[in-house]
Amino acid sequence: MLLAKLHQAPGLSGGVTRLLRCLRSAVHVLLVALLLPVAQAVTLVVEPVADTSIYRGDGFDNISDGAGPHIWVATTAGGVTRRALVRFDLSAIPTGSQINSATLRIFESRSRDVHAVALHRLTRRWGESASNGGDAGVGAPAAPGDATWTVAFFPGTPWATPGGDFVPVPSAQADIGPQGGYYSWSSTPALVADVKAWVDAPAANFGWIMIGDEVTIPPKAKRFSSRQSSVPSVRPSLTIDYTPPPEADAAEVPLPAWALGLLGVGLAACVGRRRNTARRY
Repeated sequence: MLLAKLHQAPGLSGGVTRLLRCLRSAVHVLLVALLLPVAQAVTLVVEPVADTSIYRGDGFDNISDGAGPHIWVATTAGGVTRRALVRFDLSAIPTGSQINSATLRIFESRSRDVHAVALHRLTRRWGESASNGGDAGVGAPAAPGDATWTVAFFPGTPWATPGGDFVPVPSAQADIGPQGGYYSWSSTPALVADVKAWVDAPAANFGWIMIGDEVTIPPKAKRFSSRQSSVPSVRPSLTIDYTPPPEADAAEVPLPAWALGLLGVGLAACVGRRRNTARRY
């Protein structure tokens, strides 16, 4: 702004005007060099900081699986319905970042069929504690702080609606199964919006609930590896591509040494060009 005003000031000689024009060009190049790295996208892969399963069935309302090696969805042959809850820490992403995509990947280790499993954004905080149902899929008695079908934190703090408090419309859904292996919920505008909301308001980050087919007969049970799996490569993961927000105004940020050096080179080139021009005349 200052250089532009000087350039337009009356009474300046042609040589001074050319010098200011050259100086302004050098400053523009410097600003571009400073700002370009900030605009680059970043890819972050994170594992859950909490996951568990909740159970609905005769005698199962106070069952959980907070520390177990698996999380479970859909209905068993015995008529027990299971849902999985998962939450990720997104504090590594700067507030105000642009979220370009978000993809959740999970490893299925047991399945009866292929069917759609939906991700719904949870609207209430919930707990993961010490219950461990092992490999059988029947869970274990809830420990203090565990989420169950009836409460967000055992033994108190009931859900407003048994089975979890969540947004009715899914943020994403994907056909999972029938064979074991890796499956993903690809990025959707709703998944991106969920992540964006959690980055900008971490206190509202309650994660997602996974809901499979709880209606169709025969049973549709599925087993996924949890964050407590002894094999790190099969733990759930969330991959986020984001662009950090612009830095503060350049006038308020001290220039690094390399930037000052670049500006000096530009000014030296300007002065040299002016001297060469003067010699020709």
